[in-house]
Formats: sequence, C-alpha cells, structure tokens
Amino acid sequence: MSHLPPQVPPFGLPEDIPETLPKQQFQLGDSVRWRQVPNPDFGCILGVIYTHSASCLITGLHYLVLLDKQSPSSQITRYDFAFEEDIEHLNQPFSS
Repeated sequence: MSHLPPQVPPFGLPEDIPETLPKQQFQLGDSVRWRQVPNPDFGCILGVIYTHSASCLITGLHYLVLLDKQSPSSQITRYDFAFEEDIEHLNQPFSS
C-alpha cells in the first residue's frame, strides 16, 4: 500500500441551516460499517457535520469515518463521509 495523504472527502455548505439539528444516532468513537453492500467498509466515527453532500446533493447529518486499515477501501482512501441511513454500529448483524 502506498502512503495516502490525509484528505477529507468533499462537502458543501447548505443554503439553509435549521434552528434545531436532528439528533445524532452515532457518537464520536463509535465503530460503524456501511449497510446493504456486499463487501462493506468499516471504521470509526471521527466527526459529524450538518452539510450538503457534494456527491449526491442531500442535506443532513454526515459522519466522517476513519476507515480501518482492514476496510476494503482503505487502499484508496483513509476517510469517507456517510449518512446515518447508510451505516450501522459494527457489532450489529449485516442487514439484508
């Protein structure tokens, strides 16, 4: 594996920020994995932001995940953003 420079995935600021943000389902340090994919990435929650996703144009809570060295995508990136709907706690059984 080549050395990857730390790089945060792209994000954009939402036009309107609500007065009350949604309650977080995940906390800093939680171990999570992506749901409903055959070979899911997994890692640790490093941060949470309320933002507008640059890649899929959705506004809401996005979790910054530091990928585990054994995670499938760790060869190409160290970090990824995830929506709450896309991840689950690592100790939960895989969703079908």
